[in-house]
Amino acid sequence: MRRLIILCEILVVALIVIKLAAAGGVLQSMLPGAASVLDLDHAIANVPQKAQEKAPAKDPAEDSLARERKLAASLADRERQLDSRESAIREEEKKLQALKGEIVAKIDALKGLEDRLSGMLDTVKAAEDKRLRDLAGVFEATPPAQAGSMLEKMDKKLAAGILMNMKSKKAGAIWGHISAQRAAEIAREITGTPNRPEAAQ
Repeated sequence: MRRLIILCEILVVALIVIKLAAAGGVLQSMLPGAASVLDLDHAIANVPQKAQEKAPAKDPAEDSLARERKLAASLADRERQLDSRESAIREEEKKLQALKGEIVAKIDALKGLEDRLSGMLDTVKAAEDKRLRDLAGVFEATPPAQAGSMLEKMDKKLAAGILMNMKSKKAGAIWGHISAQRAAEIAREITGTPNRPEAAQ
């Protein structure tokens, strides 16, 4: 705004100088002695001097205001960026919460399934234990030589289960009718000791 006022003042002074120059030309033709006073070059030389005198120096407060406006605009832009980032983070948090809810629901469902499977396994184990006890009773009633030969041909795990469910006196009598190698395999199955390479040779 101040620059506009200064430009207007300069234009007004220039117009005045031009008018004076024109009037000086008329006066010069009328009065030959006034030529030195109304000389056009003299008038034009004085215009820049006057313009320079009237042109004020730059206002430091105006520069400071411009810097503050720039800073305020920059801060507003940064605030918009941060708000945008914050809303994106909130959306991600909502998605994570939903995902967490799904995971917790699935974990609960798996725990329920695990409990049911555990119950089913307990039922199966109880049935297997009963079957082994019943078989052990049959083997106790069988003559030891015949029971030993039957255990010799059986899977070692099943043979171990039957012998474990028999009375020790009856099991001992049958044990004498099983080969040493097969007896060692069944004993390892009962104690849970793994097969050693030298024992297999």
